[in-house]
Amino acid sequence: MHINQLQPSILQKSSLFVFILDHKGTIVHINTHAEQCFNVSNEQLVGKSIFNYVLDTSKSTLEHIVQKIPTVTAIHHQYIKFCTLSEDGVLTLKLDFILEDEHIYVLGTETTTQEKEHQVFITASKLGDIATWYYNPKTGIFFWSRETYMMHGIDPDDPDRETKRHRAYQKQHKDIVLKHIAELIATQQPFDFIGQNATNPDNPKYFRMMAEPVIHNGEVIFVNGIVVDVTKVQTFIEQLKHSEETKRLALKGIRSGLFDHDIETNMVYYSPSFRKMLGLTLKDEFVPEETFRKMIHPDDVEEAYARHLHNLKQDNTYYFNQYRLRHKDGEYRYYEVYGYFTKDDTGKVTRMIGNLIDVHQRKMNEQLILKNQRHLQAMVNNGFLYTFLLNKEGEILLTDKASVAIIEKDFNVNPNETTCRFIDVLPLNFKNTFADSFNEALKGNTTRKELERVTNNGNSQWLEIQYTPIFNEQKNVSAVLLGILDITERKIAELAIKEAHIKEQELNNLKANILANFSHEIRTPLNGIMAISNLLITEEDEREREKLLHYLNESKDRLLKTINNLSNFSEIETIKANINVKVCDLNFTVESSYREFDHLAESKQLNYKLILDKSKPQVEIDEELFRTAFNNIIHNAIKYTHTGEITVHIYTDDERTNAFISVKDTGIGIEAENITKIFDPFIQESIGLNRKYEGTGIGLSLSKRYIEILDGSITVSSEAVQGSEFIIKLPVCN
Repeated sequence: MHINQLQPSILQKSSLFVFILDHKGTIVHINTHAEQCFNVSNEQLVGKSIFNYVLDTSKSTLEHIVQKIPTVTAIHHQYIKFCTLSEDGVLTLKLDFILEDEHIYVLGTETTTQEKEHQVFITASKLGDIATWYYNPKTGIFFWSRETYMMHGIDPDDPDRETKRHRAYQKQHKDIVLKHIAELIATQQPFDFIGQNATNPDNPKYFRMMAEPVIHNGEVIFVNGIVVDVTKVQTFIEQLKHSEETKRLALKGIRSGLFDHDIETNMVYYSPSFRKMLGLTLKDEFVPEETFRKMIHPDDVEEAYARHLHNLKQDNTYYFNQYRLRHKDGEYRYYEVYGYFTKDDTGKVTRMIGNLIDVHQRKMNEQLILKNQRHLQAMVNNGFLYTFLLNKEGEILLTDKASVAIIEKDFNVNPNETTCRFIDVLPLNFKNTFADSFNEALKGNTTRKELERVTNNGNSQWLEIQYTPIFNEQKNVSAVLLGILDITERKIAELAIKEAHIKEQELNNLKANILANFSHEIRTPLNGIMAISNLLITEEDEREREKLLHYLNESKDRLLKTINNLSNFSEIETIKANINVKVCDLNFTVESSYREFDHLAESKQLNYKLILDKSKPQVEIDEELFRTAFNNIIHNAIKYTHTGEITVHIYTDDERTNAFISVKDTGIGIEAENITKIFDPFIQESIGLNRKYEGTGIGLSLSKRYIEILDGSITVSSEAVQGSEFIIKLPVCN
């Protein structure tokens, strides 16, 4: 049979799709039905290869048929997919191939609809209750099935359904959909994500959207998609985020996975990251709990199960467990489980939601650190007298047994077991020295300092502290090592030499020797001045510069006061010869000094009171000398009072021969054995490493001498922890 004979009967009248090809697959002729379907004329197709119109997924099948047909003369029932310009975009034909007169006659029927339904059926069988959609990038048509409209709460028969469809998603979620479709067309890779429906803000719905590309000649010509309602699972996850504890764990779950265990059905939902992490199949979201239990290391099962039961019996609803799990590569890894469970009215646990967190590397690091720590601890215990390893924040990472014993006794904390800062377990008067040296070490400089402490038996012990910076691989300081040596014998020898030298000095060298013995009171503000000056050179922030200038001024004032006190003490006889005595209103003089310390008392939130004498006593005094003496007493009262009140009271005796100024506080008080020494020069109640307050120890001695120069006297009464009262007595002018 020739082509011309077949044309009237087959090519032009048949409702079948008819193609006539040569032995290479070149189109010789097509019938009218095929022309209409492909929307192209016979003349435009003749001479072109049929492979140009076949989808990439069908090309290999068609090539095999064309090569094989000369040997078998006929091949039946082959499904081939073609690209068309119709709305559907893809045409599926069931074809028979017959060899006649060296031509291949191809006859077929359309099965596009049946093919789509078949694919939807297969997909639906895997995913459950779903709806379908498609997108044609050539025509720009975006199609929703009736089920898709209904799933989004839109009537598929509503004439306004297209407008409502565009409002079904919030703009940000709509942009995400368009972005995924654009990426699919560009990369030819399927996508899968979860979006939120905005038609009912009070009852939001969550949909999982998936799509796959249809490719022809290396180009995406069609996008098939499905949408699944995942509101129930997503709602559980959203509710989980409302709990602060579970929210924190959910964030950790980004690198692990979420799970939702329905204990009544014994089925567990696993997030994709969870399944991927453990090597579970990605197509099964819900699997039996036993499947997971079999993955636990045999040695951990018993303890893990005991912890599991203990968790479920607790009154609170938070869950924690830990065990090793068999990873997808067969290796057992350490994991921690954090969860939250619910109970019914009978107290029975019904559901648990939580995270599985991979902590394998952390466990390995902890074991390595523990091993290295034991080695380091042995070195520390057998090295310096005392050794401390500090991090950059000044926290103690490691110390020796002797140091632990001292700190536990004084501060009731074990620094090897509880995180604490080194500066918090130091006596107050050493903290500034430590801060300076520690900051130098953080800059990469090794420094040495000498300190004195008082041992438990009351003896002085001199220590030399070396601050050594520890560098990491990037040559940055990562820690600071403090090595402490006992140099008491050397210091005793040095002090003995000093004392012998002092005895040989003449009286006019007394001031220089006093300054040497009390160098701390000079070095501390001087170190502050030097350190702050260096910081001011590099500091650019104006607020920080103002703070530094304030601190610089305080250090300057403290240094000046110390020097003035020491100088005044050595010049008592000169002061006696040059006093300027005049009659003064005692109320006014005391009140003027009282006001100077008002801000200091207020900063410590103390109740600060002044009671004046209504008789307005007059006294004959050197006003400047009196103010110096009185200011020392009132400053001490504020300094040593942390809570309570300070009362300054002026009164006279019945004979009006003497006036009294009482300064009474509720401070730390004075021990009975120290009352008699309180006015001795250069004496403080606390000394050595146990010293709690700064000062030269000559303030009260100067006050006593100044008041005595004015023909007055000072007495004190005090009780430890109960407070003190200093009373100045001056003669009244008649």
